[in-house]
Amino acid sequence: MRKVKIVTGVIGKGKGGMSRFAVDLFKRLDPERFDVTFLSNDPHPFFGEEILQNSGHIAYIASRERHPLRHSADLRRIMREGNFDVCHIHLSTASNIAPLIAAKKAGVPLVIGHAHASGLSGGKAAALLHRLNLPRLRKVCDLRLACSKLAGRFLFGEAPVTVVPNAIDLERFSYSPEARAQVRAELELDGGTFILGHVGRIAAEKNPRFLLETFAALHKIEPHSAFVYAGDGPLRAEAEDCAGQLGIADAVRFVGQVSDPERYLSAFDAFLLPSKFEGLGFVIIESVCSGLRCYASDVIPEEARVGELVETFPLSVSKDALARRILEQRDDPAQRRSQKELLIARGYDAASQKKQIEALYTSKSEQ
Repeated sequence: MRKVKIVTGVIGKGKGGMSRFAVDLFKRLDPERFDVTFLSNDPHPFFGEEILQNSGHIAYIASRERHPLRHSADLRRIMREGNFDVCHIHLSTASNIAPLIAAKKAGVPLVIGHAHASGLSGGKAAALLHRLNLPRLRKVCDLRLACSKLAGRFLFGEAPVTVVPNAIDLERFSYSPEARAQVRAELELDGGTFILGHVGRIAAEKNPRFLLETFAALHKIEPHSAFVYAGDGPLRAEAEDCAGQLGIADAVRFVGQVSDPERYLSAFDAFLLPSKFEGLGFVIIESVCSGLRCYASDVIPEEARVGELVETFPLSVSKDALARRILEQRDDPAQRRSQKELLIARGYDAASQKKQIEALYTSKSEQ
């Protein structure tokens, strides 16, 4: 039986949420039924080795910013020669929809746009391209997917959208007392330290100053506390300066991007996500799986408000009041439990996602 040929991406040097999602999704597909090629704007993408080790392929496309004409030519050639059945492109905005357009022009039978955000990021040029491309994006896609209804409306407006919950590896993100102890030892924080944590890009949409100001208020109330920031991004230097200005530099750990966020979630006592916008807030799902109490801005969609461990607040909230609330609800680590059953019931397990995506990929070929 001929395999269904899929082209997806776009990946590169980064190991952000969309790339991680695309690679995890690829690894769950039945290799006997699906043949997957990733578009990469870097000859040595971060996930390259992982893709090749799992029998995937990588097609290099020139950088759109540095070589726009070659970028377009590469896309046209790959789509024309690939004999693909499906083009599945993951999007945070509509600023670059060239892969979808190239697939449509090449006659790829099923062209899928997949929304993963609910607000604009990037500079003025990206915002302008986003607005200009929105009408075309909504027409070029045969199938529109989104991680939440909110993300779907952001990119596709009132057009029909299929929500695909961002599944996670429930075993991987289950709470581990062993990982909790190991990470705390690595960070030179003892078992009694209250750790407020965050995993994510240090970028404007993630509101890093709010994170640090809230921790500063918490640290005044509970001096035996620390803030752990797992992530990197364009505002890292600014965030480090902010920690110094607030007088909390000694209590803050900037650990950079991590390949094992589940270990850090086990080490935290509370998770804070004061985003200015979120397509889903995937890290909230991972935190809940770990049995971690989460505090998120009320921009997160309904799909991320899973269970009693998730509490939302307006960004206008008093940081002193939020800090007190976080400390009032601190949990006994000895009583902490994973929330796998809750997430399975909500459709966030990998098996449910695999079944849904494979059915979508084969929908055209079975017609």
